[in-house]
Amino acid sequence: MRVMKLVSGIGGSVAITMLALALTPLVALASGPGTSTSNLTNVSSGYVADSTGGAEAMSNAEFTVTPGPLSLNQVPNIVFGSVSVKDVASADTSAPLSTGTPTGGTGYDGNNNGTLNVTDYRGDHDGWSLTVGMSPFTSGANSITNAQLTLDETAGTLDNTATAAPMSLTLSQSAVTNDWISSPKTLWTAAANSGEGSNSATTAASSKLTITKQPDVSAGTYNATLYWALQNAPAATTPAQ
Repeated sequence: MRVMKLVSGIGGSVAITMLALALTPLVALASGPGTSTSNLTNVSSGYVADSTGGAEAMSNAEFTVTPGPLSLNQVPNIVFGSVSVKDVASADTSAPLSTGTPTGGTGYDGNNNGTLNVTDYRGDHDGWSLTVGMSPFTSGANSITNAQLTLDETAGTLDNTATAAPMSLTLSQSAVTNDWISSPKTLWTAAANSGEGSNSATTAASSKLTITKQPDVSAGTYNATLYWALQNAPAATTPAQ
């Protein structure tokens, strides 16, 4: 770094003094760049470029990246095909994934295109986890004794390619306590340094509902509620209600 231009003919003692000050651009003949105490804002005559070398200066460029939220944006409704009373009364029965809109139930957040989406714009790279649980299937006063949901999710857009795909789960009917599911399972985990940006998945056709043999099953349309919870860390916990 050039910090001083010396004028020829300066006396020895003066030259030695100026050399001692050479680490800081204090005079008009300084070539820069400046320091926090001596710079172009207080060296009024500027830095000199001549045959001994060029003038050098440094300035700053700056911008701020502001953090955003970690958000659960879309959760899917899951509709299965019909099964008969005879099917359920006679043996364990599987209902395949179907399409359409649920005709009942009390979960109002679901979409009918099978889309699951989480976005992480916090900028802290801490990771996250998503749990889901299933309440019992009921139709009025009637209920299904035992049913299991095999939930498979196919990963779609993952902005960070290091983000793991959702896991396949088997969900049993679980009790609801204080308006929340008692035993959810972790469906999707983004470890630290993953999960940033937009993360989408779609309910796979391999998902199905298995209903255990129930001779006293009643005819009707049965609904269960799916409880989704996004946590702001990879370790899943049940959210306080």
